[in-house]
Amino acid sequence: MSPTWWWSRLSIFGRTLILMIGTLGFIGLSFVTLLAVLIPKPDHSVSLHEIARQLRAPADDLMGGPPPADRPDGPPPPRPDGPRPFDSPSPPPFAMVVTASLAPPTPPAKPRMIADDALRIELAQMLGVDVSKVWVFIPPDGLQRQPDSSGGARLADGFLIAREMPDHSWRIAQRWVEGFPDRFQRPFIGFLVFCLAVLLPLSWAFSRTLSAPIRRFSDAAGRLGRDPNAPLLPREGPAEILAAVDSFNTMQGRINRLIEERTHMVGAIAHDLRTPLTRLAFRLDDLPEPLNSKVTADIDEMKLMISAALDFLRDRSTGGSHERLDFRLLVERVVNDQADLGHQAQLEPGPSVIVEGSPLGLRSMVVNLVENALKYGERARVRLRLAEQRCVLEIDDDGPGIPEKLQQQVFEPFFRIEGSRNRHTGGTGLGLAAVRVIVTEHGGNVSIANRMGGGLRATVTLKSLTS
Repeated sequence: MSPTWWWSRLSIFGRTLILMIGTLGFIGLSFVTLLAVLIPKPDHSVSLHEIARQLRAPADDLMGGPPPADRPDGPPPPRPDGPRPFDSPSPPPFAMVVTASLAPPTPPAKPRMIADDALRIELAQMLGVDVSKVWVFIPPDGLQRQPDSSGGARLADGFLIAREMPDHSWRIAQRWVEGFPDRFQRPFIGFLVFCLAVLLPLSWAFSRTLSAPIRRFSDAAGRLGRDPNAPLLPREGPAEILAAVDSFNTMQGRINRLIEERTHMVGAIAHDLRTPLTRLAFRLDDLPEPLNSKVTADIDEMKLMISAALDFLRDRSTGGSHERLDFRLLVERVVNDQADLGHQAQLEPGPSVIVEGSPLGLRSMVVNLVENALKYGERARVRLRLAEQRCVLEIDDDGPGIPEKLQQQVFEPFFRIEGSRNRHTGGTGLGLAAVRVIVTEHGGNVSIANRMGGGLRATVTLKSLTS
């Protein structure tokens, strides 16, 4: 199986929609990649000298002003039992926050940070204190350290740096890491999401509009196959669609004219054959027996075939318009008519089955199958059921059956099994041909098969409107 088999089964609507969604997704992914990788972010790094200056400042001059507890818009005062939690409400992005605490700081679990001894030693030298009085925690990626122009180091992202004061309190400088997307990227991503939210419904509507004319053509072709007298396609849409609609309607008209001309021609030929057959029978009356009886039987058989052909053509041309109908009620009436005539015909009870079709055509089809079952099998047992949104009609008889190799040929016009299925009865070979034509015009299938216990089963499958 080809790896693209699923694509070949998609409709034009599905293909167009997938292509447009894929295009929008590629644009969105490219946009996000551009934001995350290619567009440089503003430099918000902090030098180690600035951090040392903040940690060296007196308690009433933190961050260049009064203590945090006295500053109305500053961070909340430190808790007496420990430092400000790293996962508490974040300060403004890229801001370094300096707080005081009675307890030593604890590095957060997320994002993970590690102690950096080199920065610790460097910072202790700047502060002029022992190394044990300084704690430095930075992300594990060493690239977060950038050289400063003054020869020191710059910390580009999140960090947690603390210094123990002479009174054994701690002064803590920290900055939160703002991951992807940050404040710089969020407006662009929000705009991208808004565009996608607007464009996806538009893509669906565009794909639907593009495929709608093709869908209408498909439906019209299906109706034309079932009913040559189906309504013409309405003229609507752009110029290209109007041209295609005109061509389709013209084709439908030509098909109808060809069918009518063929039907009228065959009907006229069959009708005109009756006159010479009648004259021939009259002139052969003086033939001696048994030749006279044999010739008369042949002529009668020819008349019967001509009458059957005319009936077949008449049924084809006057099938009637399609409408919603209760198929069980139609079948029940046919079975009851046969039972009233003294035949052994019965219909198993069941729910109603709604189909769309020609009442005259469907009735003719059921009558043909039931009469065949009674003629060749002496009994007709009829079942009507639903199977996967399909209406299934089954007619069983108790006859001799039909050889498997002939079960398809019996649907050909004028085909008869040699000797017929009953020596005392014979058909013209048009009954099952008419059944197949009617079923096909209704978008269904018909088949026959020998039953295991003997007899024949005819099965007709039609589209059902019953859920």
